[in-house]
Amino acid sequence: MKIWKVLAPGTIAAEERPDNIQTATQAKVKVTKLLLSPADLRVYAGSAPAYPVIPGRFAVGVVSEAGTECVAVEKNTHVYLNDMAPCGQCEQCIAGKPENCVRVHVAGTDCDGYLRDFIVTDESNLSPLPPSVSDEEALFIGIVSMCEAVIDRLNVSKGMHVAVFGAGEIGNILSQLLIYHQAVPVLIDEDEDKLKAAAGCGIYYTFKADETLGENIARITGGRMAAGSVFNSYGPLAPELPFMATAAGGTVVYTGFGFPERTVQLKAAQDKRLTLTTVTNDYTNNEAAINLLVNKAVNLAPFLQRKNRIADLEQILREEKDHMQAHGYARCSVIDML
Repeated sequence: MKIWKVLAPGTIAAEERPDNIQTATQAKVKVTKLLLSPADLRVYAGSAPAYPVIPGRFAVGVVSEAGTECVAVEKNTHVYLNDMAPCGQCEQCIAGKPENCVRVHVAGTDCDGYLRDFIVTDESNLSPLPPSVSDEEALFIGIVSMCEAVIDRLNVSKGMHVAVFGAGEIGNILSQLLIYHQAVPVLIDEDEDKLKAAAGCGIYYTFKADETLGENIARITGGRMAAGSVFNSYGPLAPELPFMATAAGGTVVYTGFGFPERTVQLKAAQDKRLTLTTVTNDYTNNEAAINLLVNKAVNLAPFLQRKNRIADLEQILREEKDHMQAHGYARCSVIDML
């Protein structure tokens, strides 16, 4: 079987490696599509804890062989390859609470990812997909799952105004899900193209992060400001901006698949008695995410426009790395692995 390894920053190579079913609860999966995510691009650019590493956090495939004791999957089952798994060794895991694992293993970052043609894994790492969810839609299960965790953390209620900072994939999808939950998102970014794409997904309040932002939020909230705010990591916006947008006593959630080192001035948050919290690498909502995709709660069309073949992998990585360095953010691309 072929795997692709990032050997060092900016260097990727393919190699052959045997991988066969070893236990009765394992399955062999043909990887069909992979979402080349910002996390993968940062690994390629030089952010991995150690090299070499197999990138590829989000992937889907088809079971080609199932062990004799597999009960959730069989041959030809379409599956989402879970992008995270509890470590099984921390205090929470040992206590029987893997959902609270403090050392979650993240595919493509601190354990091998899915940039390969086949993988053998335990069936517990596979989420069967219903026929109404396409392979390309399923690539976003991990992002939808994390966005649902953000909504849970905010304790979202009907009519609640939520300021979302950053209109990339996470910010756009989160805003759509807030609408699905009958909340009122206010999506904020510096990039007019991202805001235009969000408006096309039905997100009504989209504002540029400029000197009029505070006035705009006050106007649509009747002067109360947002009950909660969400700041997406690895964007160009200042991490203190949510303090201005959030009402006294509100909650600010910092989210994303990893966080860069940032310095944040906290006086404004202290003055308004804001609750600051984080949501990252949350895998507990995968089943809910699949149901949301079944119900067409999210329009993913804006994120499915960049499609590439695995044969062009090196060129894609170079181009996307250059884009990330030039514009300050990375884009998702769908890779056809067939």
